Amino acid sequence: MTILGVDLGTTNSLAVVYKEGKPVLIPNAYGEYVTPSAVSILDGKIVVGKLAKERLITHPECSASLFKRNMGTDVTYALDKKEYDSATLSSFVVKQLIEDAQNYLHESIDEVVISVPAYFNARQRQDTKRIGELLGIKVERLINEPSAAAIACHMDDEYETFVVFDFGGGTLDVSVVDCFENVISINAISGNNHLGGTDFDRAMTEYFCFKNGLNYNVLDSSFQQSILRACEQAKIKLSTQSVVEVSLVHLNKNYNCIFDEKVLFNTTHSLLESCKNVIGKAVKDSGFSASELDSLILVGGSSQ
Repeated sequence: MTILGVDLGTTNSLAVVYKEGKPVLIPNAYGEYVTPSAVSILDGKIVVGKLAKERLITHPECSASLFKRNMGTDVTYALDKKEYDSATLSSFVVKQLIEDAQNYLHESIDEVVISVPAYFNARQRQDTKRIGELLGIKVERLINEPSAAAIACHMDDEYETFVVFDFGGGTLDVSVVDCFENVISINAISGNNHLGGTDFDRAMTEYFCFKNGLNYNVLDSSFQQSILRACEQAKIKLSTQSVVEVSLVHLNKNYNCIFDEKVLFNTTHSLLESCKNVIGKAVKDSGFSASELDSLILVGGSSQ
């Protein structure tokens, strides 16, 4: 029996199996381990991942992303004049991961384990489990994301208390986790499922528009997505570069903006304060003092 572990992310997802005593990451059709959590309709067919993400720019009317933010709600997304809820769109992503795994392993996937934020409520968890029903595959269990991080980092013979800072593209999940022997206990949780790397991209986009005299809300959706994508790439580059220039051409007109660490900090200061508040709440609710916390585990691309 082969069980597939799925990290179903707001912006990106990946899959792993446990083989010969170690985890093995599953590459997708592009040879990449990370698959964008994006869905699009192309010639009446569902496409997932890299191509779907590109189509957010070229065909926004039949493409969707960030739908995990609305898991467990009645929010729907119109793709090519048809309505889909978050669980259904998420099932398309999981289906693609399963297909990639089967193609890579040359064996069938019998069950899946899906990671979820610790703060997910009962309806959000039920919607996540419904993915299995939609695909006709057993969801062996849901595992809290901070628990998964603690299991990966915990030294078996030590008593440790971690703060897990899980900051992805669309959600922030902060947990205080107690580890002793083979027991992983989530002591306190705090989160914001509408705070993530995409909000940093949007803040940078607003700054770009301000510097170029543009009103983001009246721009056509294709140009909006182009600016967002360019700002996302600039944000990532600022991890290794001190200065990044965003330069775009639209309707034969050039638009430029310079970003550095200072500009990024000032532009996203309110978001950073929101992160700080979430951390503070989790630590306060845990009852631990700062000296009793052994380490901080950073999870998710935005934590960089």
